[in-house]
Amino acid sequence: MKVLYTNRRNLFLVLIVILVLSLVYFAESNRQLEISCEDVTWSDVVLLVQPHIDEMLHTNLVMQGQSSEYHPSEAARQVMNQSLPEDVQRTLRAIIKAGC
Repeated sequence: MKVLYTNRRNLFLVLIVILVLSLVYFAESNRQLEISCEDVTWSDVVLLVQPHIDEMLHTNLVMQGQSSEYHPSEAARQVMNQSLPEDVQRTLRAIIKAGC
């Protein structure tokens, strides 16, 4: 009987730990990033999304960045879509919000 009580207690403790860790993870992932525009360039945005976009879009971004004074937030707007990983989208949203 004592073994059964100990197993339930251990299971309860494990579930509490999992719950706390999940809450911490989700709170961290929902926190807004703060971007300084002095630290972000057009090429930074291109490098961030390069592994996730096709070659044609990558070429377009590189050419636009070289041919004019585009703002990094414009590059972020152009590549923002649902196929990017959440962490990349989060960074792009912060760049757009900062208006870099």
